This record gives sequence, structure tokens and C-alpha cells, in this order.
Amino acid sequence: MITEWETCKLILAGASGAFIKDILKDNKLVLPKKIKGTLVLGSIGGLIIGACVGYLVDNDPATAFFAGYAGSQILVSLVPKTK
Repeated sequence: MITEWETCKLILAGASGAFIKDILKDNKLVLPKKIKGTLVLGSIGGLIIGACVGYLVDNDPATAFFAGYAGSQILVSLVPKTK
């Protein structure tokens, strides 16, 4: 059984993986903004995705970190592109 502290560690590890990925991408964080009337969450969206993916992985903070690091990129590749 996973305790609350272990759950928090997984969520934080996933979110930190997503945070580091955003920093390494272009050395800055993208703030939420509206583009053509649609809200884009930017780095906050990446943190949320990373935290969720980190929570869903096996009970290992290192796995949660790397899952958060790759999670947003994987989800972006699964979303169909509009022409």
C-alpha cells in the first residue's frame, strides 16, 4: 500500500521532470496565455501532465521523474495535428 508521503514524492518527481524538460528546451518557462482565443497553459500544463504521469507510475521516484520528463512530449505526439 502506498502512503501519502510516497504519493507526494511520485507527484513531485514527475512534476520536477517536466519542469527540467521545459527549462532545458529553451532556458525559459512559458507562461499561460491566449492564442487565437484558446488558453494555452504552457509550462504549467507540462507540470500538471508530469505530476499526473509521475503519480501513475510504479512506486519509484526515479521512474516518476523520467516519466514526467517524457510524459508531455509523448502526449503531444499522440494528439492529432490540425492542418
